[in-house]
Amino acid sequence: MKEDNLVLGPAYPEFKGKRALITGGTQGIGKAIAERLARQGAVVYLNYSQNDQAAREAFERFREAGYAAELCKAKLGAVAAVEAMLGHIHQSGPLDLLVCNAAYQEKNRGFFETDLALIQRTLDVNILANFQIMQKVAREMIDAGRKGRMAMCSSGHGTMAFKGTFAYDVSKAALNHFMRCAALELIEHGIRLNAVDIGWTHTPGERRWFSEEEQNRLSGSIPIGRAAQSDEIAAVIEFLLSDQASYVVGSLYTADGGFVLRPNPSV
Repeated sequence: MKEDNLVLGPAYPEFKGKRALITGGTQGIGKAIAERLARQGAVVYLNYSQNDQAAREAFERFREAGYAAELCKAKLGAVAAVEAMLGHIHQSGPLDLLVCNAAYQEKNRGFFETDLALIQRTLDVNILANFQIMQKVAREMIDAGRKGRMAMCSSGHGTMAFKGTFAYDVSKAALNHFMRCAALELIEHGIRLNAVDIGWTHTPGERRWFSEEEQNRLSGSIPIGRAAQSDEIAAVIEFLLSDQASYVVGSLYTADGGFVLRPNPSV
């Protein structure tokens, strides 16, 4: 299933020359976010953990489009690797924008199938790595007097209960309150933080879990009648990072095609 091409949206001139780190920035939603920011003139740092081929393909696409981009390989949850990545990025100065998009999930691992290793790995990536990155980036912004903007990618798994994704659901619920607590303190320094509750989206990650037939069946159960394209989610995050959302702080925006209005228990 092929993702839609980038859809041109409103112009956000405030992004020109800004420096942005996007975790999981070489595929799916992360890449779509990076494309939108880069198209507006931002310098984007594309974090990824292991898929070198996808990273090279994304980087080539950015280079051919004339975007300012840099690949930053670092396995989230590996403290030293993340610290090294942030140190490299900050050699050129503080960031202006941060998008915590990357996440870890294993399918068909319910409460009784989840062991300590799985829940530790999930929390290491989905909570602790985000904490490590956000705190360091925020400190650099504050020291430089930079009023940055941050966004986190959450999920309906953080507000609803699903079978077979226990550790992931717990981590996303924690992420939602993490965002609120951090936003309350960050705004004292002029740094805005929000999150998006993302619904079913056609991404390489989702295609890894479900066949195309299953995806079509599940997508059809969403009130809007389909799953999202990555760029539709990226547009919401782009808005939250923009000056147009200047009064939005600590909010969990829902972009799920109406799924929360009529949850499908078979998902």
